[in-house]
Amino acid sequence: MAYTEHVNLIMAGVDVWNKWRAATKGSKPDLSGVNLCGRDLSEANLAHTNFANAALLNVNLAGVDLEHANFFAAKLSGADLRRCNLRGADLSRADLKGALLEDACLQEATLNHVCLRQVDLHSVNLRYANLYESDLTEANLSGADLTGASLVDTSLDMANFFGASLEGANLTGATVNLTVFRNAHLKGAILNDVDLRKALMTMGQRVAYMLKGTAGL
Repeated sequence: MAYTEHVNLIMAGVDVWNKWRAATKGSKPDLSGVNLCGRDLSEANLAHTNFANAALLNVNLAGVDLEHANFFAAKLSGADLRRCNLRGADLSRADLKGALLEDACLQEATLNHVCLRQVDLHSVNLRYANLYESDLTEANLSGADLTGASLVDTSLDMANFFGASLEGANLTGATVNLTVFRNAHLKGAILNDVDLRKALMTMGQRVAYMLKGTAGL
């Protein structure tokens, strides 16, 4: 349950909230379970805030620093998260249907068991992010940076990784039916138990895989 004082502060407005954050350096606010649907929080200082199970439908968080925030099981459908700093944030089991994530930084973020079907993640920074058992069916990840990311047991069917960096990424057990890997950087990617026969790859990528295995991609 959210801390009542913290709820009262955010409900009082962004100016009041930011003054309190400035006066309490190092604070980790608890807004778990709170209803902030439709609010404009684009100027709020929300780093390290606990939003677990919060209702944040259609909230405006564009450009906000959300580093190490906790969004576990939060309802973020339709939320504007463009240009957000979500480095190290936990979005596991969050509802991100219709959320806007263009140009967001999700480096080292945790997105386990998240549905990202058809979400536009082109050019997004997902370096070393964890997406265990998440659904990225038909997601647009063209040009995205997934260096060292964990995509273990994810659904990547019909996802677009054109020009993306997957160097050192772990795709063990992922499904890749009609997944676009053309011009993607796959050097050092772990592809154990991945059936690439229906993936869309260049001939060079296929030859490298056949001749050298995962280390040669």
